[in-house]
Amino acid sequence: MKKTLIIGIILLIISMGLFIYNEFIDNRINIYEITNSGTKKEGSKVYLDATFVAGTITNDKDNGYYVIFGDGVQYIVYMKHTEANKLNRYLLDNPDDSKRVVGVTKLINEDMEENGKKFVKEWLDNNHTHEVVEENHTHDITTDDFYHYFGYVYVDTTEFNIIKLIIYITGITSILFIFYSVNTKYHFIG
Repeated sequence: MKKTLIIGIILLIISMGLFIYNEFIDNRINIYEITNSGTKKEGSKVYLDATFVAGTITNDKDNGYYVIFGDGVQYIVYMKHTEANKLNRYLLDNPDDSKRVVGVTKLINEDMEENGKKFVKEWLDNNHTHEVVEENHTHDITTDDFYHYFGYVYVDTTEFNIIKLIIYITGITSILFIFYSVNTKYHFIG
């Protein structure tokens, strides 16, 4: 029983340590540093502190390319629809707060560029916050405009993260070990 409790506590400490590392210490950089410098590099671990989900550029069955604002800049983020909906609900319920989104950079391809140009055009045509627009005037978005808005990379949040899997497994296992040990001693169940 004592060994089970000790193993459970050790696994819980490992799980908490991995969680802290993954969420706070991991060497992620703000996506703004990449997009602002015009870097075209895949595989960089990045984050953004999201403040607004503007909409989707394209969708597939489970995931979509979302336009998300963070730090006053817009980014393209590929994420699960369920995660995007949770993020959007949180940000709408907490308008003065932000939510961290983490992922890795991927290069924007031609299809994303074309769909992104359409999105930006519609957004600007429907949200004339920065300029007075003449009647019947529409915004024409060039390739240069698109890359000025978004940079050359997007954030992919769907890549498999082995650390998160280990956190879940060790966390659940530690809880089971601790519960088994305490239940054996105090007979809460059966």
